[in-house]
Amino acid sequence: MLELARGANTPLPARRVTATVSCAVPVDVSALLVGGDLRVRSDADLVFYNAPEAPGVRWSDGGARQRVDLDLDAVPADVQAVLIAVSLAGGGVSFGAVPPPQVQLTTANGDPMALFTVAGLGPEKAIIGLEVYRRADRWKVRAVGQGYAGGLAELVETHGVEVDDPGDAEAGMGAPPPGPAVGAPPGPRVPPQPGPPHATPPPQQAPSSSEVGYLERCWLVWEDASRSMAAFRSSTEHALNIRNEEVAGRAPRGRFDELMAAANQRLRADAAQLRDELARVEPHVGAEAAPFDAPSWLTWRPRADLAEGILLGRLSTAELPDLRVPLVLPVPWRRGVWISRGTVPGDAAAYAWSLVTRFLAAVPPGLAGLEVIDAARLSGAGWLNTLDPVIGGMLLGGGVATGPAAAERLRRLLDLVDLRRIGGPEGDAPSGPGGGPPVRLVVIMDAGAALDGDDAHHLLRLVEDGPLVGVPVMLVETDTPAAESVRALRIRQSCNNLPSSEGTVGDSWVGIDWTLTPEVLPDGGDGTRPPALLTHVLDAHARTIASYD
Repeated sequence: MLELARGANTPLPARRVTATVSCAVPVDVSALLVGGDLRVRSDADLVFYNAPEAPGVRWSDGGARQRVDLDLDAVPADVQAVLIAVSLAGGGVSFGAVPPPQVQLTTANGDPMALFTVAGLGPEKAIIGLEVYRRADRWKVRAVGQGYAGGLAELVETHGVEVDDPGDAEAGMGAPPPGPAVGAPPGPRVPPQPGPPHATPPPQQAPSSSEVGYLERCWLVWEDASRSMAAFRSSTEHALNIRNEEVAGRAPRGRFDELMAAANQRLRADAAQLRDELARVEPHVGAEAAPFDAPSWLTWRPRADLAEGILLGRLSTAELPDLRVPLVLPVPWRRGVWISRGTVPGDAAAYAWSLVTRFLAAVPPGLAGLEVIDAARLSGAGWLNTLDPVIGGMLLGGGVATGPAAAERLRRLLDLVDLRRIGGPEGDAPSGPGGGPPVRLVVIMDAGAALDGDDAHHLLRLVEDGPLVGVPVMLVETDTPAAESVRALRIRQSCNNLPSSEGTVGDSWVGIDWTLTPEVLPDGGDGTRPPALLTHVLDAHARTIASYD
């Protein structure tokens, strides 16, 4: 069985699980079904003795101890997590006066899965023990350990349950039928840990880097960090409400400071655990997912297989200044990429060539080539035509398409997309789009001007249909700002939108805004000169392809 430290998480392979608690004194177990903001949808989302069932969640006495059974397939789609709460059944005592409680998760058959010993508690009378949360079509469990000195009433109020009389609420929620007292589990008990709450180091049993790939690891860390931020902001909001009560003289002073200290400690502990998780795997990633100054670029050689994804940049937020989460985009691209104009002219072009470099570094030679279109001739991409003609012929589709040639190149690519969609032979196209690499990365420079041109409807079709048949599209907003038209909006909605300078990216789990710092080639400049690393990657691809003959 995996023993979790505070803040640690692990995947749940089972869809039916049971939560139980062991403690030296009687405790009550309850559950809250919450959304991405960690608040209930209604009071019916609190599951306890007097309200024992909600969709996918059922409370029962179990004959010896209270338990919460979860059928994760039956949990409503708008519920992002189920919080397992533990509260003291008697008055007066606090968790700091008794041995640490243990929250255990088992399969429906009783096989142990995870155990969390909630050490370091003080005046708390109720805690969130575990958070069972949704990740796409899978579920994970996180050890939380957030405590509430105000007991269960304070805990449920923090998560959106309306409690008119805290005293009545505690009595009503903690009155199960008579039965055996919940006792300590057999075997040795972990003694109380000295020091402040949330100071437990990351567990040695945390998931190893071999369990999931680097791309998934980064997205898991991002989700966990976002959820930690949501919990911190929810705790801060509750603490501010308490401060208002203190200022008005309706509550004794000091509770606000305690709540804020606990919330900050928990956030710091979560961030430390996530930094450690990244630190264990980052030294082993390939060049395509590493910073441009990483040693892996010094020894880069063309790949023999397809990489997981490419690094776009680092995500950060003011509340977690020491945590920078890599944002990695899967390869192959299933959607287009839109690069917005930056704060300095040339930012978008420099970022675009940085992503092109990573894209080519992530694929085997011969698999992918570039189709660069710059109808207005304003982006400065003409340097591509000065490269070795062998590179131009093998990888660049003959060079940068400008003026009338840009419209012709776009129509040829649409012919290729249409043939692939119907499964026809590519060489039969009237304009002959076949014969090149299987994957064509289309780079549209000065995308704002392209959307105002006569071929904008062709561009829309290419963006919507191309990525799924091996013709991904990157649109680069260099000189002309994109108009606020219906067509532009539709195209951007079909793309992954990236800022070329520091900009905001929202997560898809709890809606936290993060700052993305793009990872740009050190000599990217304004995009009008050939970056050395891109030239090296193109040359290595061309030489490797030539060696196949």
